Amino acid sequence: LTVWSSLTVVLFGVAVAGVIAGRKEAGSSIFQWWGAAMILFVLLVGYGNRHQWYQLPFVPIAAAFAGIFCRAVPRFVSRRFLVRAGSGALVLAFGLSAYASAKLLYRESAADLRSLGLELKTTTPAGSLIVTVDYGDPTALYYAERKGWHFLEKNGMYDGHPIDSAAAIADLENLRERGATHIAFYSGTLWWLEYYREFAEHLGATATLQASTPASKIYTFRPLVR
Repeated sequence: LTVWSSLTVVLFGVAVAGVIAGRKEAGSSIFQWWGAAMILFVLLVGYGNRHQWYQLPFVPIAAAFAGIFCRAVPRFVSRRFLVRAGSGALVLAFGLSAYASAKLLYRESAADLRSLGLELKTTTPAGSLIVTVDYGDPTALYYAERKGWHFLEKNGMYDGHPIDSAAAIADLENLRERGATHIAFYSGTLWWLEYYREFAEHLGATATLQASTPASKIYTFRPLVR
């Protein structure tokens, strides 16, 4: 995701070329070590922290290596016309790819999650523990000012789609045992209630529909039977 959006494919490609071209460049070692440290963080240390925000340091690293590549090109291409034409084409390609990537950031992709969060804030008691079916996006919990879990959940982190209804039910019951009081769906996940039929039936037997709009559904769990 970082390659496609934060860096763009053009910058990433030029940066890789810069890594190869600048292996012996003075001052490049600091960026090599910085890049290695970031890769180690993302792959090993940063479990659960792989959001794009945590990967922003890749941007200056890639920019530095792209600069090394651009500085090295004249050493291999003697014709000034080709250097200028290539530079213009590179700037145009990067500009277009950057525009396409930045344009996606202006979509109101989290508007329904924000609305769900505000609805949760007004309809659930303070101290409620909310299970949000939200693809791991924290927007709803942030605006709800409530604690909870992204569903499915594993070790406190979002764990993707359930394989089937049985997996969803098992995870839901685990969260109920841990004190979950509500579960909430937004427009992007309401389809779960039709696709996972047995899960929807189990939810109907263990929770009460508290609020429903075309863009969200909020359920309150009934007390556990022990």
